[in-house]
Amino acid sequence: MIVNVESQPIKNSSVREYDMKKTSIAIFAWIIICVSFTDSAFSEVEQSTNSTISDLRGQAVSHLKFMYGMYFAIRGCLEAYNDQSEPNFKPTVTLSEAQQVLRAADAAARSVGIDVDKAWLEMSSIGQAAGEALKIKTDDNFKKCQQSGMFFRTVTSRLQMTIRKLDGNIPIIRKDF
Repeated sequence: MIVNVESQPIKNSSVREYDMKKTSIAIFAWIIICVSFTDSAFSEVEQSTNSTISDLRGQAVSHLKFMYGMYFAIRGCLEAYNDQSEPNFKPTVTLSEAQQVLRAADAAARSVGIDVDKAWLEMSSIGQAAGEALKIKTDDNFKKCQQSGMFFRTVTSRLQMTIRKLDGNIPIIRKDF
């Protein structure tokens, strides 16, 4: 018998939905841990005046992986928005905007010696699972979908700064003025 957090039995029809909610929460918690990790790693890089090239590359790889994860979250949320006609799923970043930024991020990361294909392979299955889990109608998923654009933009700027420290000259963020 499967029970919920309050130790109440869950009906068989609800088991799949309950498992998906647990999966969604676990995946989002993992993504938040990644954000915390990249935040702390980023502040360590900022505080250190003698950061090594390998430290900066590691930071860039972390940011790039997180961007890939957020791309899949955005994609999953937009698919849910289109399939379910639920406006609460709509993120603040469009899929075409995310794809354009990722193409620029890949080019910029490659220019400083980052193995973007390896980073993509490491994150794609996790990101796809997160994107699928976010398609379930819950208030938590609505909030996560609405925040995904903010996370995507934040990590984009951090990746841009890290690549710049590695003497990369390919911009990820284009000037719009």
